[in-house]
Amino acid sequence: MVDGPQRVGNSVPPVSEVTSDRLAIVRMHGRNHATWNLKGLKAASDRFNYDYSEKELAEVATKVVELSQAVPVVHAVMNNNYEDQGQRNAKTLARLLHQAKPLVVEGS
Repeated sequence: MVDGPQRVGNSVPPVSEVTSDRLAIVRMHGRNHATWNLKGLKAASDRFNYDYSEKELAEVATKVVELSQAVPVVHAVMNNNYEDQGQRNAKTLARLLHQAKPLVVEGS
């Protein structure tokens, strides 16, 4: 599953489909419509400058839990790499996952 801006010409819909019986990957790019297709940015991190809200992360956590019912391993990767947004959002997502279901969350 890829989480990114929707209704942008080159966006990928966030389809929560399992394509492997061993692993599911959730890749989070942020939802910044303003910079998604901007040309001439100084760094890739400018494109992915997005700080997920707790509500948005709760929506993603629900999808991660659903995926975990179908496969033994789910990896959530933060690619919103502007400053420390990815790290902070990962910490919040891990907390939400622990609250939702007793899962093993590596690195927390």
